[in-house]
Amino acid sequence: MNSSITFPAPAPALKLVRPTAEKWVASLADERRRLQEDQDALREREENLRQYEARLRALQAEIEVGQTGAAAGAPAAAAKQSGAPFARAGSRAPFGDETALQVGWEKLHRAREILEAEQNHLRVDRLAVREQETAVKRRELAVAEREMQVAAREARAPAAMPAAPTDEPVASEHTMSAVTRLTRAPFNLARSMLSGKR
Repeated sequence: MNSSITFPAPAPALKLVRPTAEKWVASLADERRRLQEDQDALREREENLRQYEARLRALQAEIEVGQTGAAAGAPAAAAKQSGAPFARAGSRAPFGDETALQVGWEKLHRAREILEAEQNHLRVDRLAVREQETAVKRRELAVAEREMQVAAREARAPAAMPAAPTDEPVASEHTMSAVTRLTRAPFNLARSMLSGKR
């Protein structure tokens, strides 16, 4: 055998370093600390926004008072003498009044339920109106068809009737219009009753 052939040395085996329980606990504690810091920052921002909203509301109220005062003839200086426009609201928890918040949510949910019910009723009403419209259109077509049939019958009726003799008087009751017969009926009745008493 040839002893001059050398094989390369095997590559070192990969060793995975698995974290220990202490490292897991430390990373979890670090994550909790970061989450707590984020939550504190959000609370601080929320409080700042509440204060800003209170200042804006106070400013809006002052503007409205100034507009109504100017409209009523009061001097604008009286509006300027009102309290500080940017009064700081008292520090409180984000959701300190849980009952009012719960009542507000219940009102919102109830209003949403009522809105959905009204939408359902409106949808049903629209469908009913559409069905009525189609039924009316069908009836209109049927009436128009009947009118055409009646007009055709009326056009054919004089041709089918025998000619009347010409020796009858023109003003007989059969040739009188319906209105004339209707207006003469009470008088004819009265005449017949008077003639019957004699």
